[in-house]
Amino acid sequence: MRTAARTKIKLVVLAGDLCLLGLCLIAGTYLRLGEISSLYDRYAAAAAICLAVYPLSLYLSRSYEVQPEGSSAANLRRPFLGLLLAATACSFFFYFAPADRFGRGIFAIANVLILLVLLVWRLAVFLRLRHRKLDVLLMGNPAAVETARKLVCEFAPGSRTQVWRPEEEATTPELSQANGASSGNGRFDLLVLAGHALEPCTLRKAAEIRLQGVLVWNLQRLFSEFSERLPARYLDERWLATAEGFSGINDTGFLVIKRAVDVCLAFAGLVLHLPLLAAAATLIKLQDGGPVLYSQERVGKGGKSFRLYKLRTMVDEAEGATGPVWAAHDDDRITPVGRWLRKLRMDEIPQMWNVLRGEMSFVGPRPERPVFVEALQSRIAVYSLRHLVRPGITGWAQVRCPYAGNEGDNLLKLEYDLYYLQNASLLFDLRIILKTVSTLASVWGSR
Repeated sequence: MRTAARTKIKLVVLAGDLCLLGLCLIAGTYLRLGEISSLYDRYAAAAAICLAVYPLSLYLSRSYEVQPEGSSAANLRRPFLGLLLAATACSFFFYFAPADRFGRGIFAIANVLILLVLLVWRLAVFLRLRHRKLDVLLMGNPAAVETARKLVCEFAPGSRTQVWRPEEEATTPELSQANGASSGNGRFDLLVLAGHALEPCTLRKAAEIRLQGVLVWNLQRLFSEFSERLPARYLDERWLATAEGFSGINDTGFLVIKRAVDVCLAFAGLVLHLPLLAAAATLIKLQDGGPVLYSQERVGKGGKSFRLYKLRTMVDEAEGATGPVWAAHDDDRITPVGRWLRKLRMDEIPQMWNVLRGEMSFVGPRPERPVFVEALQSRIAVYSLRHLVRPGITGWAQVRCPYAGNEGDNLLKLEYDLYYLQNASLLFDLRIILKTVSTLASVWGSR
């Protein structure tokens, strides 16, 4: 997106924020007092402070940098944090300046309205911009450029892509003009640098275009913003050493709170599900008389192995003849009772015991078997990164793609796991848990 266009969008969003802030303050006053005259008299100073602090906090959190090329979550995350910062700042100010403050009821109601209304406003702006057609210039290695082109076509349908090649620089009219970043309808909205070890002339051209106000992303950023995953085959040590994110997996506060939530949820979950576990155990026993629980060795945090527990959903000794194999669609080893347990995800309940033992978390990459881990690590250099955190009962990969039944599916799930590692936070965990709850009764992903 061009610099002038970005500036115009920022001004429009700011104007909308100010109008909506004023309306929310009026609504909060009316809902609490039944009239609004106090807002222009008794609470005029407090209203003026809010109208100054909220936009300033949103600006400091970079919330006016709307990126239609990115994801909705990324575009809402910064406004959410900015609004929390503004509410906190105003609370402190009103505490030390009681003469200029709102009543607590008015301020509480207004903040709820502000949070809801402004986030809906930001989402509306994002969706309006997202549906416009983009002019995207692609530079880099042929295979990586083709990957980027397919991604743009998938997540920004109707957009136009153009590939720049060093040998065509002097013969391509659109790229030979003085501004260096022209397309058929003006300047490009986005430049994507794809691949490793790019030619010096390619980097020079990219630098020239960036200095003219065009947004520049690498392939990893394109994947992250468009599809909320990372391209595993295009990640290396150089990227990992300089990439943003990955701070959450080492943040002490985040890890302490996450562990406390895990313990509380696992304990409550086991207690509440005892009647269901008893009923499931009875059905499993009546079906074939085999064991109720099934344990399997999995790889956890730091590459350490542990025993994962599940309700048995397959025939006893299912791998006695075949050895470890990927689960298949309509696997004939699954028992009738097991099929229903999988559809309802009840077979996962005993893993809460693994959570209590500290071997797993509620949210994290799904733990794999050692034989599969060894095979995948030998083919995918960054596969071991998923062992930086505790594996989870649910995770970003589980809620975004189907059950992994082969190496290709596991590569896709790894890409979602890597995105989770880069963006791990309490809000992200909450988003995953809510999405998991919304799909619990679905058969999607069951095998």
